[in-house]
Amino acid sequence: MPADIPTSVGTLTQEILTTPVGRFAPSPTGDLHFGSLLAAMASYCDTKSQYGLWLLRMDDIDGPRSVPGSADVIQQTLEQYGFSWDGPVQWQSKRVDRYQHAVAELVARQRVFACKCSRRTLPLGKIYPGSCRVNTVAIKSPPTDYYRADHSLRCTLSGQLKFTDAVQGVQNIILEKDVGDIIIWRRDNLVAYVLACAVDDAENVSHVVRGADLLGNTAAQIAIMQALDLPVPRYAHIPVAIDANGDKLSKHSKAQSLASMQPLPMLLSAWQVLGQAELQATSITDFWKQAITNWQTPCVPGVQCVST
Repeated sequence: MPADIPTSVGTLTQEILTTPVGRFAPSPTGDLHFGSLLAAMASYCDTKSQYGLWLLRMDDIDGPRSVPGSADVIQQTLEQYGFSWDGPVQWQSKRVDRYQHAVAELVARQRVFACKCSRRTLPLGKIYPGSCRVNTVAIKSPPTDYYRADHSLRCTLSGQLKFTDAVQGVQNIILEKDVGDIIIWRRDNLVAYVLACAVDDAENVSHVVRGADLLGNTAAQIAIMQALDLPVPRYAHIPVAIDANGDKLSKHSKAQSLASMQPLPMLLSAWQVLGQAELQATSITDFWKQAITNWQTPCVPGVQCVST
């Protein structure tokens, strides 16, 4: 790595962000699987091929779903597969005050309302109909007064949004029709993933590479960033790995753990699924040396799913 590229990071400044910064952000809810490897590899190669920094962030905001010891196993598995990250592991659970500050900023901009709707009362699979928009949240101090068990907090989203995904191409979004007013703070007093991820990526990351199953969240996250006057990263959404039944590989579906597989064959397989030119690597170290040198984002298949 060239000497002028920093090797550790805290909260990144705009000056540091002139260096490409990528990230891998698993939730500690179980072991990594082949789909995780695709996302980690694509992000790692995209960043390191540009002489950038690669961060590891644990998206551990959902405490009830976190599995004890999972974060340690995730780190061990990444090391087993030859990944190395720049700086200490980042933890979303340690940034709750920052998310509360973001909510307070959105309240001050009159973008937040209290929503008492439950999933049972909302149309299944439909955009939120705006039922509680009249319940505008007033500015309070301290900001913790915003959160009560009888409602969640939603952010109003409206207008048109356009961005170019490095893999999936141009995305034109009408926020009212395609996204709707999103929950930013849950009624169980936990920050919503969409807000936490938007804040963290805007502050710390310049290039987000992840699965196409999260493409739908990206418009909402960009809208939040814009509402908070935060910088917007570049995005690339790679195909999601599916099994022979057409089901997405996931921790929930009990996909086989990466830790139980042989790393080099799995690395070569993931490389092939990502559409990259064939490599003749004989070791993990050799694989990464070749992979970083030969990585081509335009070769990643511009489809939503790939079979494994």
